[in-house]
Amino acid sequence: MHKASSLLCALALSGCATLGNPEQDVSDALAEHDYARAASIVDNTSPKHAQYEMLQTQYEGILLASKEYRQRLVIEAEALGRKQQWDDAFALLQGHRDKVIDPSAIDELTATLSLWEGAQLNQLLAERREAQARSMLETQRLGERLASFHDPRAKAEKHRLDEEHTLLVADLTRLGEYFADRQQWIQARDLLRYAHQLAPDLPPSPQLARAQQVLNDADQQARAKRNRALQTEAELLMARYQRNGQLQSLLAARSFLDKHRDNPALTSHRQRLEQWARRRFAEEMNTGEALYARGQYKEAYRIWKQVAPLYPNDEELNKKLERSRRVLTNLRSLQQS
Repeated sequence: MHKASSLLCALALSGCATLGNPEQDVSDALAEHDYARAASIVDNTSPKHAQYEMLQTQYEGILLASKEYRQRLVIEAEALGRKQQWDDAFALLQGHRDKVIDPSAIDELTATLSLWEGAQLNQLLAERREAQARSMLETQRLGERLASFHDPRAKAEKHRLDEEHTLLVADLTRLGEYFADRQQWIQARDLLRYAHQLAPDLPPSPQLARAQQVLNDADQQARAKRNRALQTEAELLMARYQRNGQLQSLLAARSFLDKHRDNPALTSHRQRLEQWARRRFAEEMNTGEALYARGQYKEAYRIWKQVAPLYPNDEELNKKLERSRRVLTNLRSLQQS
């Protein structure tokens, strides 16, 4: 009895991939812009299924549609980010991430938007903390006056004032060091100087002396201005690639950063772009491999050839190009014979 039921179960499972209407399932998934589900249905359809061959012809179109849909999401989320509509931007990306075949670009933009949001928030906090610091410096004798009162309300107010003072000094220091790390020396100096003025008995942040030295040096000021211009140009080139997803935009950004490879102010930009390049390279390599496995040799070769400028000396890529060239040559020979 047990063997019979096991056999029936096995037969049922083996028949799942050959029954049903996967073409309709794919259409339903595409109608919902769920390209990952559509691709999964194609991948999991048995070669024995009557619709198998037809579904295989749709695979490249699904890949392309997913890529275009992902690019539209990136453009829309970027626009929301520029308007500082952060909740909407993150909700858009998170709500559609699992619908695309390769969500790495969405993950990358999510991380980038987090950095942009953090930068905007720190800018707002810096302005507020500076205003609070000026106010506290103007009334810094208030604590001494409150301390002489016997009334519990005065002691409670003194306690609150001390807590505000401690938190403000800590936040001024944190923000000042944040801007120092970004080589925004004027803002770093102002924030850290306020922190030191409010707490002169504490050792100042080492970044305060560094910021003052940089800003007192005319050459350093000129270099800082040039670095800001270079950083702005790099960010514009990188943002262009994120908007259009075109390989030429990625190569243009890399070429710009390579021209300034010895400039430490662009180190984080170079590291971020290299991550993008490796992710794009791996994505295109995998796309080409998927097409090659389905016998679409010409498209696979085109994609591999297109991505070659990213890493022209990559051994694996060159092997794939050589292999696909041989296959295409043999196919042409067969067609001519």
